[in-house]
Amino acid sequence: MNIDDPTGSFSPDAVNLSLLQQRAFNLRWAEVDTDVIPLTAADPDFPVATEILEAINAHVADGILGYGPTRGMLGFREAVSKRMEERQVPSSPDQILATDGAASALWAACRAVLGPGDEAITFDPVDFLLPHCSEQAGATVVRCPLERGSGAIAQDVLEQKISDRTRAILICNPQNPTGRVLRVEELQRIARLAVDNDLVIISDEIWADIVLGDIQMTSIASLSDEVAQRTITVSGFSKTYGLAGLRIGFIHSGSGELADRVLEASGAPRTIFGASVLSQVAAEAALSRCDGWRDGFIEHLKRMSRFAAPRLDALDGFCCPQPEGTYLLFPDIVETGMDANDLAAEILEQARVAVVPGDERWFGPGAKGHLRISFATSEAILDEAITRIERWNRNR
Repeated sequence: MNIDDPTGSFSPDAVNLSLLQQRAFNLRWAEVDTDVIPLTAADPDFPVATEILEAINAHVADGILGYGPTRGMLGFREAVSKRMEERQVPSSPDQILATDGAASALWAACRAVLGPGDEAITFDPVDFLLPHCSEQAGATVVRCPLERGSGAIAQDVLEQKISDRTRAILICNPQNPTGRVLRVEELQRIARLAVDNDLVIISDEIWADIVLGDIQMTSIASLSDEVAQRTITVSGFSKTYGLAGLRIGFIHSGSGELADRVLEASGAPRTIFGASVLSQVAAEAALSRCDGWRDGFIEHLKRMSRFAAPRLDALDGFCCPQPEGTYLLFPDIVETGMDANDLAAEILEQARVAVVPGDERWFGPGAKGHLRISFATSEAILDEAITRIERWNRNR
């Protein structure tokens, strides 16, 4: 028995490939040939915790499935607020809005504070949803490049991106795709700029639980009351708890004024959008009853990171650091001499492993010369995938 996984929740037998091939879409098992291993979209291959299933079953047992409150069910909002308080962020249930996923949360947050003629600063590389949602709100996106290799925010570069049209700074922490956890000093720089220039901070913290190294994840809204008042935090339950198909997320607004703007922008008061009651029940159970499952998952991910990153780093033309957070590897493949799209296509064709190329449409220009690889699967599947890539690399 693995002492880090006494329940067997993350054993090879826990991954049901036949069901994944029927149900796991979004570039995953249901969308690739049966002989392909997809290390693509960042969703776990493992079944959800049994406590979540029990909560869903208990809720549907009496057959009453009516609408929930506009802002979300109180139990859900209380559980989210408690989690925010655990991260040292001042919070009450009235500051929480349930959304149909983290992407919808980000969309509503951007619509609440951005409009035509505005500018929104985000980083490069970064997940495409941050610039996309800013543009959907009518704003122009200004990208601040991160240092290649380290992923750090270079000195003075961010400061130079501020203009009289800047209205918001969008961050992702831990950072997708680099796997880096933002340092407190970097968060303080962002916070100072926001206060000095009267900007809103939109912080995507969907990866907040997935910290694999020694760098602690800090919510930017925890830095001070002044910073909290101008911060909108968005998150969801797909990465930590495997609830992607339930489409459940939340927005935490740092002030009543922001909360009202976000609620109006979300469309929830007009029932255009809104989170499913069953999804909120599942998410509340995840937050309230699944700490043991979550901790076991994180321990499994730590082992998978130590298992996979050195093997990829040893490949000719690859440089693959250990991620500090997320369950994403982001190897630099410039020394292979190949474009990332061509390399990903070759790995798919010859190794039968699907990975995500560091394409501008997904992560911005700064992702050029990289691949992104998810390792939220069993050790047996990950071992087979890397073995195939190693064999391909030797035979090139």
